[in-house]
Amino acid sequence: MAEVTEQLSVAEIHQLLRQQQSKVNSLQKRREKLAEQLAEVEQQIAELTGADGGGTRFKNEKSLEEVIIEVLGKNKKGLGLAELTDAIQKTGYRSSSSNFKNVVYQNVYKSESVTRDEKSGRYVLA
Repeated sequence: MAEVTEQLSVAEIHQLLRQQQSKVNSLQKRREKLAEQLAEVEQQIAELTGADGGGTRFKNEKSLEEVIIEVLGKNKKGLGLAELTDAIQKTGYRSSSSNFKNVVYQNVYKSESVTRDEKSGRYVLA
């Protein structure tokens, strides 16, 4: 390239630079259009699978613990594990777990906000 540029005039070098910049600009515009198309495809996949496009993990507005506390707050007498699991799913909370009941159990077990009433076997707010 050094040999070529020594033989070119300043005007010719400027012309080459403008051509290169034009190609770069064109490629950048093409990249932006492709990125927009890709984003649309990923959005469609997410809508169809309920996932974010990167896997099957769902995005919920609230954490499971927050939903558990909310559900138990509305059920002062408490709920059994199966009832709690059903009530959580009725709120629209989504999980890809094949054993969601176990996930709920793990959350109530480790939560400081939830306790199990030994008499009734129901989970209540602490």
